[in-house]
Amino acid sequence: MALHGISHTKIPHPPRESQPYLDKTDLHQMLSWLSRRFRFLNPDQFLNGEKDGVLLTFDDGFANNFTNVLPLLEEFNAPAVFFISTQHVSEPGNWLPATMKMAQLGWGHEKDIPREIAIDCYNGMSEEQLRVAARNPLVTVGSHSVSHPFLSQVPTSQLKFELESSRKYLQKISSQAVDLFAYPTGDYNRVVAEAVRDYGYRSAFAMDPLSVGLLGFEIPRVGIYEPHSYYLSLKLSGLHRRPFNCSSIPGSTNYDK
Repeated sequence: MALHGISHTKIPHPPRESQPYLDKTDLHQMLSWLSRRFRFLNPDQFLNGEKDGVLLTFDDGFANNFTNVLPLLEEFNAPAVFFISTQHVSEPGNWLPATMKMAQLGWGHEKDIPREIAIDCYNGMSEEQLRVAARNPLVTVGSHSVSHPFLSQVPTSQLKFELESSRKYLQKISSQAVDLFAYPTGDYNRVVAEAVRDYGYRSAFAMDPLSVGLLGFEIPRVGIYEPHSYYLSLKLSGLHRRPFNCSSIPGSTNYDK
């Protein structure tokens, strides 16, 4: 399951598209529903093919993953992977391009956003927040590149930088191996997948797998943007998408997203 920012509460003023889709209440509702139906898996269990469970992943490295998500993971004893874009950590107020666009949609200019809302909705984790989160046994740190580009469109030198630099930086801050990767915006091709493998990652997660033929480097995820039971049932059933042969997951021959 792929999630992103989780705000403390929904803000009435800006449109929905300019703030996180889910808040803490939504996430609590979702985790409660999941906990009654599935086991929460850690990455090793998931990659080893354990069934009847879900792996939670949170993309981009928002500060709210530390302040709002981590306490709920502890409440439900739910492991998760935090896929971090390191630009967000080295400079928490230096928002990723998509985050900047989202914020401007509702506020016009980032300088008009109240500080507490900027921190809760748009800022990245600080190095200290990431360091503390990484010490929690429920948290696995993975890379989501440095600047969240379309990796299939960048030159070779930038591809190397996005993959190698982010991993080394996250390893230094988190003291974890950092061997999982999630493609920003789900964008990749065979060249990108091979580069992820060659720069030391053991697995990579996609959204819509392209079947480029690299086992374990285009693992599908389902994006979650609503907390309601009917929505979660549909998403987790796979009925909202066309079936495909998920040969990208080691040990799996019949898995629908």
